[in-house]
Amino acid sequence: MNWRRALAGAAAGLGLAAGAWAQQLEGSTVKGFRLPEYDEQGRLVQELRGETATFLPEGIIRLTGLQIEFFREGQVSARVQSPECAFDRERQRAASKEHIRIVAEQAVLTGDGFAWNGENKQFQIFKNAKLTMDSQIESGLLAPRPEAGAEAAAPEPEEEP
Repeated sequence: MNWRRALAGAAAGLGLAAGAWAQQLEGSTVKGFRLPEYDEQGRLVQELRGETATFLPEGIIRLTGLQIEFFREGQVSARVQSPECAFDRERQRAASKEHIRIVAEQAVLTGDGFAWNGENKQFQIFKNAKLTMDSQIESGLLAPRPEAGAEAAAPEPEEEP
């Protein structure tokens, strides 16, 4: 997975749909923010969520509880999480001083503070960057999370031949 492309897609998707909202909702906060993006065939490509989205002056959107999920063939292929992020729609930039965690197939990238520049597609982690790559990382890290109050079903034991 190309981290720059993944975050670029997320920010671009946010910019297209949220741009019109920002001017109309300046100063307001929306709880349970959700912004899905679909391809030409109507398949979910990515979904950006935030516990809250606060629309600030000059087109800035402050998201708390940020989570972006990227999908491939109907399955989550990568997940980005951060407690808080500011997104500038017009300049195509996102930044935060908070911790970030990016989980993809066979890799986990974490760090403190990040910036993304959509013009040149660069993504930077400022401090404590750590990349863990392992072919043994279980895809369970990307499994869908159960809805609040729902219990995950335990896998049935496999029968031995």
